[in-house]
Amino acid sequence: MDQEKLFKYLSFLLIECKRHNADSEITDDEINQLNIEINRFINYVSKSDYLNNSIKRKILSIDFNLNNNNRNKRSKSKFFWWLIGGDYAYREAEQTNRKYRFKQLSEDIENLEFELRAIL
Repeated sequence: MDQEKLFKYLSFLLIECKRHNADSEITDDEINQLNIEINRFINYVSKSDYLNNSIKRKILSIDFNLNNNNRNKRSKSKFFWWLIGGDYAYREAEQTNRKYRFKQLSEDIENLEFELRAIL
């Protein structure tokens, strides 16, 4: 992976995160598609001879896990939300959590892109 491809891929991931976050609902399919692209990006970075190890570590230090529920402090168990408002409240909380995770990932990618442009 050369410098141009790296920045294009980072821009693509950033655009995808922002596009999905702008939607009214983030579906499981959208998360799966973005996970596939993230895994492909990580694979390219890992196998790259162009990037040195410090840059690879900086890229791989980002938490790309979109299934991590601990990023949003409002996350509660499904049973708790069922008691309060049924399935609707759970889905709303899940969407809030997903939007928060996508926002955090887009901010992390944006910061990484800025740092890498300064280094490279």
